[in-house]
Amino acid sequence: MRRLWLALALVVSCGLMGCTMPTLPFLGEESATQKEPEKGAKPKAKPKAKSLAKKALEEYSWDELSQISARIANAGDEQKQRAVAQEFGLVEDDGTLTRQTKQIVLDDVRALDVRIAGICHDDKADGSGKAGITFMTVGAIDILPMNDEAKIEGGWEASRLRAELNGAQKKRLDKDLRSAIVAVNKLTNNVGLTDSFESVRPTADELWVPSVHEVCGDVTWDSEEFRGRRGWEDVDGLLNAEGAQYEAFVREGVTGESDPNGFLSLAESTGTSPWWYRTPYPFDFSSYGNTGSNGFFYQVTDSGFPQSLGSPEVPASVVVGFCV
Repeated sequence: MRRLWLALALVVSCGLMGCTMPTLPFLGEESATQKEPEKGAKPKAKPKAKSLAKKALEEYSWDELSQISARIANAGDEQKQRAVAQEFGLVEDDGTLTRQTKQIVLDDVRALDVRIAGICHDDKADGSGKAGITFMTVGAIDILPMNDEAKIEGGWEASRLRAELNGAQKKRLDKDLRSAIVAVNKLTNNVGLTDSFESVRPTADELWVPSVHEVCGDVTWDSEEFRGRRGWEDVDGLLNAEGAQYEAFVREGVTGESDPNGFLSLAESTGTSPWWYRTPYPFDFSSYGNTGSNGFFYQVTDSGFPQSLGSPEVPASVVVGFCV
C-alpha cells in the first residue's frame, strides 16, 4: 500500500513540475530485466522433427513412404539411391528388391495388396526427376473393359480404362494414398494400328496398367511367328519402345515366353482371370483376308502366360501401377 501512495505522489509531483515520468512496472508484474534469462543459461531446445526409422513395408504410412521416395530420388547416382532404399528395407541386404507387400483398402472395404515394382524407374510428369518408388497391385483393382466397343484407335491415351483409372478408380483409394501419388510419364503406342515409332508418346498418369515391355522386357513374338513377312519386325519394335522392364519382373525371370515363378497369375475370388496390358496390337490383319481381327489389346492369360490378345470391349482384370 505504501508503494502505491509513493507512486501516486510521484505522478502528481511530476505533473506540477513538468518532469519526465520514469517507467515503473505495474504492481505484481516482473520488470523486463527480471524476465531476461540469467547469464550462461542455455535456451530451451526446439522439439526435433520426427525422424524416419526402418520398419516393415506394411507399417509405413503413405506420408512416410512419400518422404522415403523423395530421399531415394534425391540421393544422387543409382548406387546411392539403392543405398537409401536398402536403409529403409525396400531393398534386401543381397541387393534384390524386397518381396514385402502393403495392404490398401478400397471403398468397397475390399483389401488389396501392393508390392514394389521398381526404384527410380519412372519419370515424373512435371519434369522434376524420377519418382523414387513404383508400386503395383498384386491382384486386380477391378474387372473392366478397355473400351466400350472393339476399337483401338488412340491406344491407351484415348481408352475408357485410362479415363476411369485416373477418375473413378482413383477416388476409391483412401485419402492418404491419393495425396501421396505422383503423376508419371508412360510411353505407349497411342495411335493403334501403325508401324510408326512416332506413335509411341508419353501420357501423364497417376494410375495405369503396365505395358508389354514393362512386364516382359524385349519380345520377338511377331517377328518369330511371321518370320520373313515384311513389317512384323516393326511390330515387335513398337512393343519394345514402351518403357523399360520393371525390376520386380526381372527378379522373377519373367519374359515374353515364360513366367517360371507364377508371378503373373491372379488368384481372384471368382477364379483366375486375364489382365490388361495397355499395349494395343498394332498390326492390321485385314491385308491377309482376316478383316475382323484388328482390334485388340495385349493381355496376360488367365493362367498367367505372358502373351495373349483381348477384345477391348470384353472386361478383364485390371492390375494397377502407381508411383509415390
